Amino acid sequence: MNIYNYFVYKRSYRVAASLPQRFTLRLRHISRLLRTLESVSSKPFTELIEARSNRGRLLPRSRPPDPRLFFRNTSGTSAIEFAIVAPVFVLLIFGMIAYGIYFGAMHSVQQMAADAARTAIAGLDQTERKTLAQRYIDLNADGYIFIDRSKLVVNVQDSTQDSEQFVVSLRYDASQLPIWNLFPLLPLPEKTIARSSTIRVGGI
Repeated sequence: MNIYNYFVYKRSYRVAASLPQRFTLRLRHISRLLRTLESVSSKPFTELIEARSNRGRLLPRSRPPDPRLFFRNTSGTSAIEFAIVAPVFVLLIFGMIAYGIYFGAMHSVQQMAADAARTAIAGLDQTERKTLAQRYIDLNADGYIFIDRSKLVVNVQDSTQDSEQFVVSLRYDASQLPIWNLFPLLPLPEKTIARSSTIRVGGI
């Protein structure tokens, strides 16, 4: 027998010698599993779940938690980022809504003053021009967006600096707009909107 055959024979002998031991361990494992199944099959499913949960709570910790892991944990990063960004985002959204409504009312006041001034061109004197401008505002003020006629103060007269210019001045109390209690931290403009429009007497 050469040396190669010797080592092959020795390895085969070791494998053959370990087979009974492996088989015995396998049989022990199977018998243990069968006993577990027999004990489990005699209990209701709810009792098994409760026993398993209780056993899980009673298991001691293998080691105490490492406090250094607290600073490395990133599981709550999204919640922290949302908590930081959410107030700024909410302030931005409510700011766009509030200023959009305010600018809409301000544009309506400016447009009304311009329309009233164009209507007053047909007047022959200051009294007639005042009557035409005031009548236009009384009839059409409620048609402008965010405008309440009862909150509007009208002043129509010839310009004190140039007698050939006619001025329509409007002051609107915007305190009834639904923006002042929208968000307490939101900086808002004044509650009184003042706009005027000037046009030349007798047309262009």
